[in-house]
Amino acid sequence: MDTYRVARLPARLRGFARPDTSTSPEGNVEAGDYLVLEEKALHPTPDTDYARLLVPRLGAFDTWVCTRWRTQRYATLVSQERAPALARLSFDSEPLAASEERLFTLLGAFADYRYDASRAYYPWALPGVRVPVAPPRLNNCCTFVEALVVKAFSEAHGAAFSWDMRRHRQMMISSPEDAFSPVTAAVESGMALQAPSADVPPQPWTLIQGWRSQWNSGHTFLVVDHHAETDKALVLESNTAFGLDGVGYRGLGNLRDVGLQPPPAWWTRSEVWTWRRICSTYPLRRQAWLKVHAERDQDAPMTRRPNFG
Repeated sequence: MDTYRVARLPARLRGFARPDTSTSPEGNVEAGDYLVLEEKALHPTPDTDYARLLVPRLGAFDTWVCTRWRTQRYATLVSQERAPALARLSFDSEPLAASEERLFTLLGAFADYRYDASRAYYPWALPGVRVPVAPPRLNNCCTFVEALVVKAFSEAHGAAFSWDMRRHRQMMISSPEDAFSPVTAAVESGMALQAPSADVPPQPWTLIQGWRSQWNSGHTFLVVDHHAETDKALVLESNTAFGLDGVGYRGLGNLRDVGLQPPPAWWTRSEVWTWRRICSTYPLRRQAWLKVHAERDQDAPMTRRPNFG
């Protein structure tokens, strides 16, 4: 993905579930720039063009708009290097959500962990499943993500949150039938929402399963935040590459070296990857938007907050 496809709406347009204005409308899309997920030209007749747009706060996350009727154009479609600023989802009223503060607090248990692809130990027990518990403090990408997010959601909701061996096996990608099973597990358990596209810039606290090739060199990781202006993505992972040997922020360092919080103005650092670079590195990927609510401004980038952890 070298560029983003963007639709510029000079005025409000009606959104539809399908590329057909005769279907029931889904709501209004206000004037502005929107990420294009799909285009249909000359559809369903030569008189009209449609585009499916990412509109996170519309409910369905995406909707179809008519961009042309005969000679009248309602939107301009362009390709550009920077994605339009996306509205961030708020999970404050979501019954099954976890707080960002809880996740940062739990991160402290991983500070001394080292990466080991074949041996993995959890810092704590998980509900509904037997897992090996540290010491030694070793883990890998899958076990880190499972340990962190399942602990956070189970602490927040107790018996209302269900986890079992089936979900655990999904996190470990134990079946060849679903190469993106960690994403499936997060969505089916209620912890996350399925992103409408693999290409859309991630929401804060997004779980991603990516593959460098089909199906080799897989990696499970979290994107804690995305900075729209620079396209930088704050990746939290367990890895033995990109300046890491254990759990930390990609390109920035291990938790034991940089602390639980990302450095101030992390999006200005050259070592931090862009979302486009992540997409090109893992061309096969899916993402799940975890239901995490924050006490900060939802549209403000992640910054160091000393009161966390």
